[in-house]
Amino acid sequence: MKELFNSSHLNKNQLFTFSKFKEKIKKEEKNINWLSSGSKNIDNILGKGFQSKSMYLIFGSNKTGKTQLCHQLCIQAYKNNYHLIYFDTENTFRPERIKQFANSYKLNFNEILKTILVSKIMSNDALILKLNNLGNTLKASPIKVILIDSINNHYRLDQGDENASFEKAKTNFLKVLEKLNSISRDFNLIIIATAQISPSFNKNSIIKEKPVGNQFLNQFFSEYLYLRYKEKDFGYIHLINSSHLPEKKLPYRLTNKGIEDYKI
Repeated sequence: MKELFNSSHLNKNQLFTFSKFKEKIKKEEKNINWLSSGSKNIDNILGKGFQSKSMYLIFGSNKTGKTQLCHQLCIQAYKNNYHLIYFDTENTFRPERIKQFANSYKLNFNEILKTILVSKIMSNDALILKLNNLGNTLKASPIKVILIDSINNHYRLDQGDENASFEKAKTNFLKVLEKLNSISRDFNLIIIATAQISPSFNKNSIIKEKPVGNQFLNQFFSEYLYLRYKEKDFGYIHLINSSHLPEKKLPYRLTNKGIEDYKI
């Protein structure tokens, strides 16, 4: 197998440093946690699935399956023996939906619920407080995944509030994003967030929708997944931005089992 770096021309000190560097890379790769989406097509797009120390943004219009996917990921996390935190900013988490998934996969509903820590979030101030106090919880439990549905809900609401300051809304939103980024790396977490959208008026853009607050989101989320409804229960999932993967688009179906591969 061809080496990425040729070490034949290095001196002893350089070889030692190079060896340490390779060891560090191998150690980091071994420590990566993976989470399957439950869909072969989505996992294909992502290389293998969702990985730790990465931040994923899933955006698209209503009824494209964003919240469905979040519930589906709760099941996949349980299958991996992971615990997760579900930050619910839109009051859309439904235990009965988890029960439907559990029954579909013949899994124990009550055992799954024990692995999900749901936190209802009423403002970005509340989310900042939760994130700042999360350290001890993460150290003491097998939490590997954080889901946020949706990341920009309160930022959008703050923008539309005549009594709210734009600067405060922006500052709070950035604090949330900065904290998520730091805990993702410090605790080797998989961070997955959904995002509400607004129209994109860029004439050169193929995608005519963008996440609300994208000018801030794209500084922290490297992996962008776009869900687009086509017809009935059929749509496309499109990896439009990634730090290490090519752009790719594949079809999916929305069923009572969540997002599934579309079979032609």
